[in-house]
Amino acid sequence: MLVDKIFENAPTRTILAPMAGYTDMAFRHICRQFGVGLTVTEMISSKAVTMNNAVTNSMLLRSPSDAPCFVQIFGHEPDVMAQSVLSPYLSGYEGVDINMGCPVRKIVGNGDGSALLENPQLASKCISAVKQAIGNKPLSVKYRLGVSDDLGVVDFTKMCKDSGADFVTVHFRTRKQMYAGTADYSRLEQICSVGLPVFANGDICTKEQYDQLINRGAYGVAIGRGAVGKPYLFSQIANQPFCMDLLEVITLHAQMLLEVFNARVVCNELKKHVVAYLKGMRKAKSTIIAVNSSKDVQQILQLVEQFLEENPIYKRISND
Repeated sequence: MLVDKIFENAPTRTILAPMAGYTDMAFRHICRQFGVGLTVTEMISSKAVTMNNAVTNSMLLRSPSDAPCFVQIFGHEPDVMAQSVLSPYLSGYEGVDINMGCPVRKIVGNGDGSALLENPQLASKCISAVKQAIGNKPLSVKYRLGVSDDLGVVDFTKMCKDSGADFVTVHFRTRKQMYAGTADYSRLEQICSVGLPVFANGDICTKEQYDQLINRGAYGVAIGRGAVGKPYLFSQIANQPFCMDLLEVITLHAQMLLEVFNARVVCNELKKHVVAYLKGMRKAKSTIIAVNSSKDVQQILQLVEQFLEENPIYKRISND
């Protein structure tokens, strides 16, 4: 199977799940250092790619060390989606992932993302068109249990298999749930019985959860929010030693983004990650407030450095 080749050198079958506004080139590079098996870009509009949109093209930049990496596209027009994956900005990626799970109203209202859960015939045409365009490259599809219930998820998985998907990632929430509540894995075995490699996604934040899902039939897991602020989670799942210097990681993230984007954009992108790193640390509240109010990248780095000088217990996070 193509999916076996992707993970043949990976310590675990883990994916950094695509997250708009989070899985930029810098964060993917950082997670790569902690042993993630596969990374995926933020979701990219197929139509924007075909229109050669400059902002979209900048989102497709990647670190040379970030491989294997899939590009995630969204859309609902099979021909446009097929055309987009032939773009030179996308062709360098090791595979393609189609988003059929995004629950955001703007995306759904345009017929994209989880709107395709309600139109499996169109979803099938999109998958087949993209698979035909990329040839021997692997194709994955990411989707949810359903719109408001999980009654059709097994049939949707069968459709993905029949349409040419090499594997799927299932977020075990419905569209109606958005990101609230808890992931419901009760149909995992039924979904896996379709015979397509399944990556389980939703609320995974420990090695124990990873092991349980693998034992229940999942091929691997995709981790999104659980890795934000804790990229070392991938090392924990792999039982590998790690030591994360917090200031070094945040500084690296800033430097990589500054090579591509202007300082204002980097400042806004960096805040989310810094807050995630500091969340749950004692005495971090005032620093988090100051970071969120900052309009300067260097000031953010100085605030983090000052916090760590005053709270040296958090300077390095390791499993030694």
